[in-house]
Amino acid sequence: MLARKDAEGGLILGPDISAPALVAGGRDYLEGVNRRIDELPDLHPEREMLIDGLLPFLNEFNLDQEGRIQLGASFLEHAGLSAPGEAVFVGRRNSFQIWEPKAWEARAAEARSKAAAYLRGEARP
Repeated sequence: MLARKDAEGGLILGPDISAPALVAGGRDYLEGVNRRIDELPDLHPEREMLIDGLLPFLNEFNLDQEGRIQLGASFLEHAGLSAPGEAVFVGRRNSFQIWEPKAWEARAAEARSKAAAYLRGEARP
């Protein structure tokens, strides 16, 4: 069950633009996205990418009494999830991702390998 940090607002959720997963967080996550956009100059390619490629696809969901939300077909399809089905929730500081379990296993193995190489000084981020 998801716990609410404060009484105001719901869960901000959308497709992860860099992975077959969903990204979610509270108001602080959305504020961070908007802050990142505001730091970039007008017409900067990254600013345009975030405004056009991310913001329109973020939705606010209200948790029910048991801390649940219902995902639409487009969200399920983006993350390769089925309903009903299993999902993996992966914490990422002020947000989290929702993955199909086998896709997360592959991503996690790749991330661990890259992190280990980086810590050994063999790779750059």
